[in-house]
Amino acid sequence: MTEAFPTLFSPIKLGPLTLRNRIAMAPLTRQMAEADGTPTDEMAAYYARRARGGLGLIITEGTYENDGVQSRAYLSQPGIATKSHQAGWVKVCDAVHQHDCKIIVQLMHGGRVSDPRVLGGKPPVSASDTQSGGWTLYTDSDDEKHIRGIDGPWPKVTFGPARALTVAEIHQIADGFAAGAKRAVDAGADGVEVHGANGYLLWQFITPKTNLRTDEFGGSPENNIRFAKLVGDKVRAAIGPDKLIVLRLSQDGVDDFVGSWPGTAYAKAIGEALKDSSYDALHWSSFNYLDNRQADDATPMSTVLREASGLPVITNGGIAEGAQAETALTSGAADMVAIGRPIFAHPDWAYIVRSGAPYDWAPFDRKYVIRPPLDYAVAYPMALTDPKWPTI
Repeated sequence: MTEAFPTLFSPIKLGPLTLRNRIAMAPLTRQMAEADGTPTDEMAAYYARRARGGLGLIITEGTYENDGVQSRAYLSQPGIATKSHQAGWVKVCDAVHQHDCKIIVQLMHGGRVSDPRVLGGKPPVSASDTQSGGWTLYTDSDDEKHIRGIDGPWPKVTFGPARALTVAEIHQIADGFAAGAKRAVDAGADGVEVHGANGYLLWQFITPKTNLRTDEFGGSPENNIRFAKLVGDKVRAAIGPDKLIVLRLSQDGVDDFVGSWPGTAYAKAIGEALKDSSYDALHWSSFNYLDNRQADDATPMSTVLREASGLPVITNGGIAEGAQAETALTSGAADMVAIGRPIFAHPDWAYIVRSGAPYDWAPFDRKYVIRPPLDYAVAYPMALTDPKWPTI
């Protein structure tokens, strides 16, 4: 019997790791940690259940790496900034490893899209003195309010004006990423993913419209990616050559869902600048990897980055079926695929797809998205103590 989707289920060497297949669980924000960021037993169960479903790699939700320079992004976000956080991640990593699955912790800094309730009265920081026109995670729009069946006042929380980071602070934050990475691998993680996508701090440097700097960290693709490369170098020095380091990239952000880079030439320049970096792989994040949002060149951005950097690429967005995943791999747009919502809804996605049998997938339901700031009526897990976050 010929196996369904042979490329998808073939092993892959990603940096120092050998993975049993080419399926990663994409990062999925769940707000499952304790109020101080400590990972919970429920988090260990959540990740272990998906590891048991046949994945090659789990990329965790965004985790704040440092208590300094306003790094936290949202309420009940997990952290890897303290020994207590590290001890919590030991349970998660051990639980995942019991199922022959690798796990990397995604490290992120919120930058200008940090929820003001976690900043302790300080302004957010960014590449430049700018202010996001969006609002915090899970307070998306009045349409969201209607979809979720929420009555009463809508707690829309906006972002404050951000101040530009100094060069010294840029290095301080990069050191914070490195310290967080060291704690993550000491907790048992197989590596880390540096979050340079989806509107967060490193994205704010990489994206020209939010990076208005004229120093060595702005003004060109090579300068815009310099901060992310600095982070990669410091992380590599902290964790050594035997752990995986991935850089996640995107055009759009949590406050800019239709964002785009200035052409595929920009993506090519970013990729070329990453050739000599400390990253083992790139992770392209999008709503649909086939839509590069460019009028003059339809080449998927993941393909452009893969060819320009010479690095393997994990591709995410618009992939929900085995055939779609196989096509992404065989077309040159991906070396590995990251699956988000389908694996959240179907922990056994990999085994179901491998069977080759038709399957009636559950449609995505808004109940999987938490009400602001947290909804203990429907959100998983349901055993946490409500930290009584203010709604502002």
